[in-house]
Amino acid sequence: MPRLILTHEGAVLREYRLEHERTTLGRKGHNNIVLDDPTVSGEHAAFLKLQHIYVEDLGSTNGVILNGKRVTKRQLNHGDVIRIGRHELKFIDESAQQFERTVVIAPESSPTKTPTPRLDPAAASANLTPPPVVAANANKRAFIKVLNGAKQGEQILLSKAYTTVGTPGVQVAVIAKRGAHYHLMQMSGVGGTNATPRLNNQPIGAESKPLKNGDVIEVASTKLQFVETN
Repeated sequence: MPRLILTHEGAVLREYRLEHERTTLGRKGHNNIVLDDPTVSGEHAAFLKLQHIYVEDLGSTNGVILNGKRVTKRQLNHGDVIRIGRHELKFIDESAQQFERTVVIAPESSPTKTPTPRLDPAAASANLTPPPVVAANANKRAFIKVLNGAKQGEQILLSKAYTTVGTPGVQVAVIAKRGAHYHLMQMSGVGGTNATPRLNNQPIGAESKPLKNGDVIEVASTKLQFVETN
């Protein structure tokens, strides 16, 4: 399912699935995506689901900026970034099989075992390697460490813009990298408090939560610790 990840000033706010033939965005309340932003027109843009996904400017004042260039109507490709007013939307096309999904937590064959993170084959060699030692003046590195289950102790580098963890249809969360900071956000699930991933034993809810060194994330019954190194 194609989707948009909405961010504002580096923080992930929400995910929108492009399920309909036409999804509108603007400041007025009747739009499918409403942005409370004075730089956004009442009816600013539309996302069209045809054979491909297109973004179309609806005659807005400040325009639609696609990958740094103003456009009137343009087909979207996986990873494109659309800037509208003070907000950005990243276009994710899972059919392209390029979504930055790193960790998929799936139940073990035995019901008595705790679900543990499993890596996509393409990412396994890169992400099962423990974080390298970095010089004191290098940029910060971050990783998540598995705290329970058969893979307890494994470390997974957070080197991508978006790293998703969870079981599709049950619990899925994303760790978003924004500059030197990381945020945790629920992406999808079965709904309800019990289905919400937890941060330090508290449901994260719909809003993104900033992560700090030592935080414990729980998703699909697996506990992961967020670690930053200098």
